[in-house]
Amino acid sequence: MPAPLLQAFNLLNSGLGRSIILCIVLAALLAVMATDRRSLAEYGLAVRPGWWRHWMLGFAVGTGVYIAYCCAAWSCGVFQLHTADLSPYRWLSASLAACCALPVAATQQVIFSGYLLTKFRECMGRTGAVYVSAALFAALAVLGGDSSKWMSAESASLACGMFLIAALLGGLRLVSGNILLPVGVLTGAIVVRRLIKKTHLLAFQEEHAWASWFAPHGDPRQGVWFWAIVACGLAGVWIVMLRRGEPKHSDNEQLLTASFKRVFPFSNVMAMAPLDLWWSSLVDARFRVGIQYVPRLIWILAISAVNTLLSLPERWLAPYLLRHRVADPVFVVGVHRSGTTHLHNLMALDPQYCTPRNFHTMNPFGALVTGWLITPLLGMFMTMKRPMDAMRISMLTPQEDEFGIAGMGRLSPYWAFTFPRRVDKYERYIQPAQWSDAERDRWKRQLTLFLRKVTFWSRKRPLLKSPYHTGRVQILRNLFGSAKFVHIVRHPYDVFRSNQHLAREGLITFQLQDPDPDDCFQTRFVTNYRMLMERFYNDARDLPWGDVVEVRFEDLEENPLREIRRIYRELGMEFSAFYEQRLNRYLESVAGHRKNRFAELLVEEQEQLDAQLGSFMRRWGYSNPTGDLSTPANISPAA
Repeated sequence: MPAPLLQAFNLLNSGLGRSIILCIVLAALLAVMATDRRSLAEYGLAVRPGWWRHWMLGFAVGTGVYIAYCCAAWSCGVFQLHTADLSPYRWLSASLAACCALPVAATQQVIFSGYLLTKFRECMGRTGAVYVSAALFAALAVLGGDSSKWMSAESASLACGMFLIAALLGGLRLVSGNILLPVGVLTGAIVVRRLIKKTHLLAFQEEHAWASWFAPHGDPRQGVWFWAIVACGLAGVWIVMLRRGEPKHSDNEQLLTASFKRVFPFSNVMAMAPLDLWWSSLVDARFRVGIQYVPRLIWILAISAVNTLLSLPERWLAPYLLRHRVADPVFVVGVHRSGTTHLHNLMALDPQYCTPRNFHTMNPFGALVTGWLITPLLGMFMTMKRPMDAMRISMLTPQEDEFGIAGMGRLSPYWAFTFPRRVDKYERYIQPAQWSDAERDRWKRQLTLFLRKVTFWSRKRPLLKSPYHTGRVQILRNLFGSAKFVHIVRHPYDVFRSNQHLAREGLITFQLQDPDPDDCFQTRFVTNYRMLMERFYNDARDLPWGDVVEVRFEDLEENPLREIRRIYRELGMEFSAFYEQRLNRYLESVAGHRKNRFAELLVEEQEQLDAQLGSFMRRWGYSNPTGDLSTPANISPAA
């Protein structure tokens, strides 16, 4: 074998190589799952209230059984305690290895007890799916070891043990309805195994008479007694399943509970912002990070540090090399939860535009070249659905440019999502009138550089969406003289309730500290809403008729094709037959999406909205809390 191929083979056969392969396989499976229209609950990926108890129960069982088994082997003389060479270094190495147990276990269960088991079940039933996915799990465990032992008796016994373990985990996934219980069991077992292995705490006595029964080659997973214990557990799981059946899933159930989102570490989409930006933000926040958010902060700083190094050449060179003129964009504006995402997704189907995607906004300093070394890996940790409304997302989904600007500097209100105790500082960036001249110039440079990256390959006209651009019409018009604006509105009662839900279910995934309940996004929303509307109409009244159009979300939802045609007609843009075909296909694909349902407004909430936004409700034709319409949708901003 040629030397380069031999080196590549050795790399793939190493621990690092196996990790790389595992990441690639997981990324591919998640990409396939992202195109599947079924609920993620069917894959066992729902996290319901009480999830912590399920995971802790599994963890206790995994650690308890593995420790008890090792203690039994030690009491019989198969293992001997070996404490002479214990050192702080070994304990540190063992602890770091144990910390990787959870992501390893979760990854394996997403693949085998989640995706593969579900897909196999469609063609071979429940029992066949468990055993086939378990067989694949065992085969990959053997292939991931020393290639010279693939056909040995040692590999055969390992395959048998891993098959039984995987079958038990698959059964636990079916009987519990999700992968949390099996993830806990596998995590606990891996933690104990790695701690023992890295510290060399137990010395295997190969000559002992019971060695081949308890732990051939020093591996309990190959022991006959271990197989018997796992087989008993598997039998018990099947008995429970036959008696109780499997849990039923509702199409309307919440997939991720808020308590899980609070501690889930891989959720802040600005994790790839440079380390100096994160450091300055932490300094500004005086390092006040909630204890429950420490794992998230560790993840953020680790990803940021790696990406800072990888994207450094592009960060330095791009401002000097990217000098092309950016065509004047089309901006979709409107407050959060007014339908801006839906309208943006519809217009982004038009091939005459280019629009920022998630891979642009998550890694703005490395979006062209160097960032591709790490961006696909980060995409594995995306939830595949937005945390506040369950709309599907991926690395290629259209995204608002505000995240890209936030990833390039701190001149964005979105940093208040991460540091809500600094909401007063960051919400100042909603309106340019409150910026200094230096801040205004820096923001313009960052936006222009970001758009040059987005348009570098196509040079098409950008289509942008950001709720906070609603209050920036004047500065955007000064920067792009022929920019056009599409303003979407929705009944303020619905907007208010949806934003309260956003704060509870969406913003919690960004947080590194808990917000002040008396001064936060929720308490400031109505005032900011009114302020944005006043600023928009004040700035838009001087725009030519053909440069701004307004649409109501309810009209867009009722007849999207009609409203998109009207938008294009009033803005003087070409509406092609090809675009119409793509629109129809997309609308068919999202026809089954169900919107969130919220409780009725409290009397004091309704009074607050009526007092601050009543004039806008009348302007838009909204007459009552149900969202009934009283006037046509063709409303001039200058009216």
